Amino acid sequence: MTDEDCTYEIWNYILEHMEPDGADVSHYYETAAVQPPITPESLAELDMSRIINNPKLRHDVNFDRELHFRPNLDGSKGKQKMKSADHYWQALEGEFFMYEFALQHKQLTTDSRDLAYWDGVIRNTKRRLPAAFEAIRDILTTLVPDHEQKRILTRLDVDLIMQEITNGVCDLIDLSDWLAKVVKKHCAPMRDQLVDAMQSDIQQGALEGDHGKLVNGLRQLLNILEAMRLDVANHQIRHMRPLLVDDTVNFQRRYNAHRIYLRKIDVRRCQRWLNDELDHLTTRAVELSKPAPTHVDALTSALVRDVLFNESDPCPPSFYVDHDRLRGVRSDIRTTISHELCREVLADFAPTSIPKADLHKAQEALQCTVSAIVGMSGRFTERTDNIAVEIVRFLLMLEGRYPPFDGTLLGIVEQKLEQVLQPISQAFDKLARDTCDRLLPKLKTSMDEHIRLSALDLQDVMVPAAFVSLPPPPFGFGAVCAAPPVPVKPYDPDEDIVRRLTHVICLHWHVWAELVYLAPLEEESASFATLTPSPTSSASPSPMMPIAQAVYAPGKKWLPVGVTVTEVPGGMPTPVSTPEPMSAASRKESESGEPSASEQESLDAQQQ
Repeated sequence: MTDEDCTYEIWNYILEHMEPDGADVSHYYETAAVQPPITPESLAELDMSRIINNPKLRHDVNFDRELHFRPNLDGSKGKQKMKSADHYWQALEGEFFMYEFALQHKQLTTDSRDLAYWDGVIRNTKRRLPAAFEAIRDILTTLVPDHEQKRILTRLDVDLIMQEITNGVCDLIDLSDWLAKVVKKHCAPMRDQLVDAMQSDIQQGALEGDHGKLVNGLRQLLNILEAMRLDVANHQIRHMRPLLVDDTVNFQRRYNAHRIYLRKIDVRRCQRWLNDELDHLTTRAVELSKPAPTHVDALTSALVRDVLFNESDPCPPSFYVDHDRLRGVRSDIRTTISHELCREVLADFAPTSIPKADLHKAQEALQCTVSAIVGMSGRFTERTDNIAVEIVRFLLMLEGRYPPFDGTLLGIVEQKLEQVLQPISQAFDKLARDTCDRLLPKLKTSMDEHIRLSALDLQDVMVPAAFVSLPPPPFGFGAVCAAPPVPVKPYDPDEDIVRRLTHVICLHWHVWAELVYLAPLEEESASFATLTPSPTSSASPSPMMPIAQAVYAPGKKWLPVGVTVTEVPGGMPTPVSTPEPMSAASRKESESGEPSASEQESLDAQQQ
C-alpha cells in the first residue's frame, strides 16, 4: 500500500469511527496546516537581532514609551489566523485518535501482513504531533539559561516521545508534571494558573483517553510559551528603549542611505516636494517683506498642507515610517473639523432668540453625543442620520417643544450634514484652511524651540513619562520636599496636534536633511547609484552595509548593554552629521558644504 493509499485509509477511519465530529476532523486532518500556529519561526521577530534591525520598530519607539509586542489577532487576518489555528488543533485531535485506534487494532492481530499494515498507518499518521513537540522544545530552549538547555533537549527528545506514543507507553502525566515545573520556574507568577490548567488538561486527557483534553493542554502550553517569549521581548524593549531612541538618527541615516543607494527611495520626488514649497514661501516672503524661510519652514508647511489637503498623493516616500502617524493626525484634525461643522449646523438652525449661553451648552452636549455616535472610527459621513436626529432633538429642546421630533426638520438637517461633512465641501475646506493658518505659526514656534534637541531629549519633551504621585510619608518620618507648583497654561485645542507634528518633523529633519533635502539636486536622467560624487558631496558609495548587533555583559544573554555595528558587503552612501536648519539664501552654499562621516546601522531582511 502506498503512502497516499494509507493516508486515504486514515481519513476514512477518522470519518467513520471518531465521534462525534468525525466528518469535520477528517476534513481538517486532510486540509489543515502541518506546522502548529506558534513556532520558533513565527516568533522570530521577537529575537533581539530582529528588534534592533527593525527600522519601523526603532522609529516607533520614539513616539511610544509603552511600545510592546502582542499577539496580532486584529482584523480579518487575525480572524483567519484564529480559524486556521482551530482547524490545526482539530486535526491534531484526529491524529491522537488514530494513534490509539491503530494501536488497538495492531494489538489484536498477530498476522505479519496486518502488523505491517497498521505500522504503515501509524507511520503515516505522524503529520503534526512531531512538529508540535519540536516547536515546544525549540521555544522552551530560548527561554531558559544555557546551562539548562541540555536537560531540555534530553527530556524533549521528539523521536523518543513519538516512539513511546505510537507504542502506547508514553507517560504523558509525568511529562506534563515536568513541563509545568520548568515553565513555572521561568515564567511570571501571574501565569501559574494557566500552567496549572494546562497540566490538568494533559493529565485528565491521558487518564480518561480524552483526545480533546490532550490537544487543549498542548494548545495552552504553546500559548503560554508564546506569552513568555513576548514577556522577554517586551522586557528587552523597555530596557533597550533609551539606547534605541538615542541611536535613532544614526541608525536611520545608515539604513535609508542604503535604501537610496538601492533606488528604493525616490530622491528627486522628495527634493522637488520640498523645493517647490520653499520657492512658494520665498516668493510670498519677498512680497510681504518678511525674512527668507528656512528649509525647516518649508518642510513644516509642505507636510501640514499634505496632511490636510493632499489625500490622493500624500507626503513623499521619505515619510514611509510615519505614514500611520500622519494618517492619525489627519483623522484627528478632520474629526475636530467635523465636530465644529456639527456645532455650526446646530447654530444655523437655532432661533436667534436663544441666549448664547444656552446655545453654547447645547453645542457642548451635542459634541459629547456625536462623539458617542461616531465612535473611535470618526466616520461622520456614515452617521449623518443619527447625528441629524440629535441636532433636531437639541433644537426642539432649546425651543421648549416636546416631544423633540420633527420629521420635516430632520430631513433638512440631514441633507445639510451630508453636504458640509464631505471633505470636498466648501464649508469643510474653509475650516481646513483656517486650521492650517492657525497651526503653521504655532508649529514654527515649536520647531524653532525643539529642532536642535537630540532624539532622546525630544522624547522626554514630547512623550513625557506617566507620573504617579505617591502619598507623603507618615508624620514623623522626615520632611517632604514638595514640588513647586506648575504654572497653569491656557488651554490650547491645537497643542496635541502641534506636539505630535513637531516630534515627527524634528526627527525627520535630523535623518533626511543631508541625505536628501540639502543634497545636490539630481538630474532627471541620473540615478543615485550611478552618480559620481564630487569631493564635497554629502554622500559617497560604499561597498559595506552596517548590521546592528546587541552587546551583552559577560555571562548575560537577556538584556543588552549596547549596540555595535558589523559591516558586510552591500554598498551604502555615508551620510553626514545632523545639519542646522538654514534659510533659502544659504541653500546654494549648503549643497557644496564639506561632509563629516557618520554613524550606524541598517536592516537586513526588511530591505530585501
